[in-house]
Amino acid sequence: MEEIFRQLRPHKIPAEIVQQVKSLIKEGKLQPGQKLPPERALSDMLGVGRSSLREAVNILETLGFVETKTRKGIFVRSVSSASMPDPMRQILEEDNRTLYQLYELRKDIELASVFRAARLRTPADMEEILKSLVRMEGDAKAARLVLNADQDFHLAIARATQNFFRVHILKNIFDLAEDHMGLIVEKLIEEKAGVFAVLDQHERIYKAVQNQDPESARILMDDHLTWVEEKWRTFGSKAPPPSA
Repeated sequence: MEEIFRQLRPHKIPAEIVQQVKSLIKEGKLQPGQKLPPERALSDMLGVGRSSLREAVNILETLGFVETKTRKGIFVRSVSSASMPDPMRQILEEDNRTLYQLYELRKDIELASVFRAARLRTPADMEEILKSLVRMEGDAKAARLVLNADQDFHLAIARATQNFFRVHILKNIFDLAEDHMGLIVEKLIEEKAGVFAVLDQHERIYKAVQNQDPESARILMDDHLTWVEEKWRTFGSKAPPPSA
């Protein structure tokens, strides 16, 4: 990570740190949920004092770009997380039927994203998508299904659209629905066959994006998300169907 940070000029150091971190987030070099280097290492990379770095981190936290977790470190936040999660999470808790509205939004974003990704993806994009897929393959062989690897696969596809906002909005949706999606993961692991079904669906999507076949990629993503929604309705949520 050291190579993405540049050393700063002596004047207005905290402001320059803030601007550099904001630029790295916008360029996708720092991703939502990514942990920044430890304070000492980061101050060395930037060539600044630790007091200036702390001041900059405080500004970034106030602006909603990063958050400090006790004993864990500094993490990049979703650009929308400063204003969206708390009120929206409360709405989801008060009325579970809104989960389906959230999932509908996710489908709209992902179907458009995978279509665009299949047209615009670069070799570097494919490497990132493949990394997540390889992790999923390892989990499946161990009879596991880890939500992070699955989400990283979908976020890698969103990044391949070369659209900064798609990634951050999708990450925010994942954060909001994480508890509910965790229930589905637990049930799929119990089914065992469900773990390999998920892997197969992701492998097909990967191949369509790799082959730059936008329409097939969109259809396969639609099939996958519809399958997940059906599982959700079966055992992943206590909410009644949207028509109820």
